[in-house]
Amino acid sequence: MNIYQQELFRKLRLLGCTGNYDEESGKLNVQYEGVLLCKQDKNGFLTYDSLSFTPAMCDKLEEVREQAAAIREYADIYENSPPMKIEGLKGYRRFAEYGDTVLGGKYSEKYGFEFATWKQDKDRSYVVHGDYTTDYEYAKKSLACRSGLVNETQMYDQKEAADIYAAIEYTRNNCGDLTYE
Repeated sequence: MNIYQQELFRKLRLLGCTGNYDEESGKLNVQYEGVLLCKQDKNGFLTYDSLSFTPAMCDKLEEVREQAAAIREYADIYENSPPMKIEGLKGYRRFAEYGDTVLGGKYSEKYGFEFATWKQDKDRSYVVHGDYTTDYEYAKKSLACRSGLVNETQMYDQKEAADIYAAIEYTRNNCGDLTYE
């Protein structure tokens, strides 16, 4: 298995799926409730035939597709990023930086990916205040907030955003006499 397949294979249990690698085809077979859901090729792309899927299987396939897309994103960045040239960060690669904040990642065949954001000096010779995670989405938000690109107090998590949307939708549908004033 390559890096894309190993990473998806690690995440399958969290998605409620199982998987096995087919040496002959070079594809990772993903099953849900004992039924073949999809196959992942060596480039990280999925193939599937959803014509006979139940709604639950379609929902599960969408979760796997989202996870595979995220893995392709960060694995591609990892493979094309330069190594961090800072003592103590062996294995990390520099994904992105803005101002004095840097986002890096490293890969281990045993544990998968780890991401971190740090504050760095202007010469890029050392980093401090690492924020380490295995969640790529969190790492991107950490870079955006720690660098000042986004004000953390203006970000909503998924539940907060859903609550705001529900409140606006309720008001729009049930308060017809509500005016701007």
